Amino acid sequence: MILCDILFPRNLPPLTYSVPEDLLTRLRPGQLVLAPLRGRPARGIVSRRYAMDERSFRGRLNEIEGIISPEPALSPEMLELLHWASDYYLTTQGMMLKSMLYREVAAPSRRVMRREPGTPGPWSPLPVEDRQVEEILSAVRHGGYRTFLCHAADHDGEAGLVLGIIEKTGSAVVLAPEVRDAELLYASLSLRLGEGVCIYHSEMKVSERTDSVQGMYSGRYRVVVGTRPVVFSPIRPSLIIVTGEHNTAYKQEESPRYHGRDVAVMRGYMEGIPVLLTSVSPSVESYHNCLSGKYRLMRQERRTAPTVSVIDLRRQRSAVPFLTSRVLDMLRSVVVAPGQPSAAMVVLQRRGYGMLRCGECGEMEHCPDCGTPLVVHRTEGLLCHLCGLKKALPDTCGRCGGVRLETFGSGTERIEEELKRRLGVPTVRLDSDTVRRRRSGAAGDGARPGARHIVVGTLKAGRMEPGRVGAVVFLNPDLMLNLPEIKAAERLMQEVFSLRRHLGPGGRLVLQTEIPWHPLYRYLRRWDYAGFVRNELAVRKKNEMPPYTNLVVLYVYSGSGKRGVTPEGLEETVRDACGMIDQPGRLIGPFRTVSRIKGCSACVQVILRDRNRQTLKGSARSLMGLLEEAGLLLRVDVDPVFF
Repeated sequence: MILCDILFPRNLPPLTYSVPEDLLTRLRPGQLVLAPLRGRPARGIVSRRYAMDERSFRGRLNEIEGIISPEPALSPEMLELLHWASDYYLTTQGMMLKSMLYREVAAPSRRVMRREPGTPGPWSPLPVEDRQVEEILSAVRHGGYRTFLCHAADHDGEAGLVLGIIEKTGSAVVLAPEVRDAELLYASLSLRLGEGVCIYHSEMKVSERTDSVQGMYSGRYRVVVGTRPVVFSPIRPSLIIVTGEHNTAYKQEESPRYHGRDVAVMRGYMEGIPVLLTSVSPSVESYHNCLSGKYRLMRQERRTAPTVSVIDLRRQRSAVPFLTSRVLDMLRSVVVAPGQPSAAMVVLQRRGYGMLRCGECGEMEHCPDCGTPLVVHRTEGLLCHLCGLKKALPDTCGRCGGVRLETFGSGTERIEEELKRRLGVPTVRLDSDTVRRRRSGAAGDGARPGARHIVVGTLKAGRMEPGRVGAVVFLNPDLMLNLPEIKAAERLMQEVFSLRRHLGPGGRLVLQTEIPWHPLYRYLRRWDYAGFVRNELAVRKKNEMPPYTNLVVLYVYSGSGKRGVTPEGLEETVRDACGMIDQPGRLIGPFRTVSRIKGCSACVQVILRDRNRQTLKGSARSLMGLLEEAGLLLRVDVDPVFF
């Protein structure tokens, strides 16, 4: 009797089916097939095929109903990658398949349309004789796995290296952290390589994605550019490239919480091909892998770096929070002064106008669900930036009934208003509120290159074309630096380095801080990223944190469990379960955190850590089993980027 295990893109393990006689000669692992699931036909992937003695088998199995694709949708190497990823990220193989199998394979669009490339980015590939290009090309020609990390001098150097290498390779998978980055790379590669290049990301039309997927399978496209999902591209590449490898966008937020960069490295190892990671500010983990000999580190020569000014907020007067007189004078000299005015960019990590406080008793308005201070938005009322709660502006204080309610602090709305009033120049706001309305990262009509204007925005939303402004001012970097996270300093350093791409020749970067003595600002003044990493590694080692140890974070929710554990009893239930696993001194928590799942009234977080990954996985699985037996809902995050 011939059996096969089928994986469905659902939260299920492999299910076993029998193979009918008429399909025996045609059925292969990796094929897309139709099989009954819960009384209905469903599409799944053949995980493996094997024989079993009928005498040793009792019971009755459903038969698969048919083969949808004669050619495998997943190659043997991709099936192996699936099995590894599901084990590594502590998830079912079905959930891993859900991320790996392109939707356009199971349900292709009837209309197929090629994505037309946009305007190329302002990059020039490095000369072919460059030693870095030649070293990587040599690894491609000779074959075999090896991971390179290129610490790029700037974004032009990073993009130039990538374009120069791909021009000389037959096929490649290229990952970009964000849609905009992928589109710029696609435009540049299409200009150089013609129609052998395709792009894939979530913001494309279904017809365009279908064309890309069909072209990958048919061999029409040999170079694939896109965001995180293209790490599972079905082409057989000669090289995998991960640009901006430090970017947290490579970590999937929903289950399975895989990391695109790490999966790319493992895919390169399994397929025996080189992997190139690039970044102007590489992650501490990747840098550590270079220092320990796992990766090959390459550094581009530094070019002229912008001037960095650090303003001590304790010694500055501010009529408006964060908007100091020194910053106003500097912006006036860049944007308003006669001669050659330029644009400027002002970064503030807080959207909205400000927070609300009672002028009589001092009570602040807090979110009733998560306790976070609510933020005033001129057009939307009070918003919680953590859980999304929205409510109207109150007329009186909920504590004392006072009517003297006042806003305090500053967000992007207030800074935009004040800059318009004080400097009298066009000011454009770019935060998630405005980007959502415009669905565009462009600065808008009033923010063209060469015009006298100021862009006010948050780090993620406030994107402009590279090399367009004369000054970038970061008003409140301490907000990121003071977050209770081990990676807070690393993340701020990387964000500041990303701001360099917005500066034109002779541009200036200004940082305001109340802690100018912090080591991070010392390294930023010299643009010494390597020195910062060495210092950060020493801090991590002392505190037994990644990359010197491994972490698994469990989020445990109440309110939807089978046994109906109350929010009050949740922490006690989790603590009892933690006490039943053998993990002395290697477990942090449990402690309460914000519940981000509808219907779940409370959430408890537990962090497990161990130098030995196999020991860590065993402990995590034991704890997961105990909590699932208690009827609790779990979310698992292996190698978290936020904790």
